[in-house]
Amino acid sequence: MNLFLNKPPSGRSLHQRICGRLARELSAFKRSLNEAMNKDLGDQRKLLEKVKKLRFQGRAPQAMQILKEEPFSEALKPHALACLAELNFYFGNPEKALERAVQALELGFDYCSMAFVQALSLRVLGESDKAAALLKSILETDPKHKGAKDVLLLMEGRSVRPETEEKLLRLRKKDRPLVIAVRSPSDKEKDPEMLPLWGDYWVKVKLEQEFTQMGLVVSQENPDIILHFLGLPPKSMPEHTYNIVWNYSHPDIIDSEILRRFDKITCAAVNFIPKLEAYGYLNPELLPACTSKTPYTTEPVYDIVFLGNARLSRPDGRGVVADMLAAGLDFKVWGYYWDRLLPEKYYGGKYWEYDRLEELYAGTRITLNDHHPDMAREGFVSNKVFDILASGGFVISQPNAGLKPLFGDSVPEYERPEQLKKLAVYYLNNPEEREALRRKGQEAALEYTYRKCAERLLSDLLA
Repeated sequence: MNLFLNKPPSGRSLHQRICGRLARELSAFKRSLNEAMNKDLGDQRKLLEKVKKLRFQGRAPQAMQILKEEPFSEALKPHALACLAELNFYFGNPEKALERAVQALELGFDYCSMAFVQALSLRVLGESDKAAALLKSILETDPKHKGAKDVLLLMEGRSVRPETEEKLLRLRKKDRPLVIAVRSPSDKEKDPEMLPLWGDYWVKVKLEQEFTQMGLVVSQENPDIILHFLGLPPKSMPEHTYNIVWNYSHPDIIDSEILRRFDKITCAAVNFIPKLEAYGYLNPELLPACTSKTPYTTEPVYDIVFLGNARLSRPDGRGVVADMLAAGLDFKVWGYYWDRLLPEKYYGGKYWEYDRLEELYAGTRITLNDHHPDMAREGFVSNKVFDILASGGFVISQPNAGLKPLFGDSVPEYERPEQLKKLAVYYLNNPEEREALRRKGQEAALEYTYRKCAERLLSDLLA
């Protein structure tokens, strides 16, 4: 017989056990909800990072599309709106930029950055008084805000900072050779074998040679002048040096602040100068790409050639090569990684020496060319086009808004594989017409030498 039959069970009551179970389930649900929210937040942060990466890759339109379509959380919505404000201004839509900047501010985003986008937009829209009031308000919050100072200078009819004028005056008075440091995206390459594959590396080498011949000392130690190739975002620039930027690639990384560290801004695309002026950058100067190549005479060896490394982020390596494969014409490709992607009959080799490029370009009936998407859209023409034409080559290129302003009709452009095939077959079969365009392109390209480029970069110091 159980003597404890009529006693209540030991421990917690049924009610307590039910409440405990509900509490545990609620706690587990909260944990699960928090994990899901944190995952969503993490995914959205990754998406914002992807947006930044897309801009650097020259795909700002895709970045904007993501920002428009993704329903960002309350925590990240101000950041998304701020990105949209910048991108709308970049693409010439100040009304939308103004609207997004106001929304970002209402949600607590950094005042100075969004007020500055508002001021830029108001200035472009002709609301100068409102823009000036905002700029002065920014300087009350951040007295060192260079963008606000620059735009107010422009609104006063000035185009050079007082501190830049002081630097120029000081450097002109020096009784020793000036020291210049050239900084290039290729500087981050640590593999000596890969370094010559960077186009930026050769631009740096050739300009350094010209600066040396002009009597400057080229050194990274204690420079008086720093020349920075944009394509590599500047991390820091000394305040005491005369800082020059040559923006000849990756225009989609340009925003309202990235070039404020520089005393002199040069840009390779004529179509992009108004955009820099809209941002309130001081006196941006046109400086197209250039070449060290000279005319080379040889008999044609190849019909069609493409020179450039495969981009392993694309399954086809590069669009221009995919277009040639679709066109079904015979051609040769030189560059890294193509041996992984192309049938052997199309593969010319891993590398063609830079100092022998004239031989290849002049010895080829048609050389193909492409550009990063943002360079093509904004009219930034690569040094490669200048090298091909100066050597005596003939170019067919994917579209680029900057080709006609520089070379007229001497560089035929195509959009689809069937157009490429039609152009290639036509110019292979009509050597007289090809030769006429080749000569016209060569004459134009030979005007853009590294010496002239070096002199333009230092023109304020040489004055």
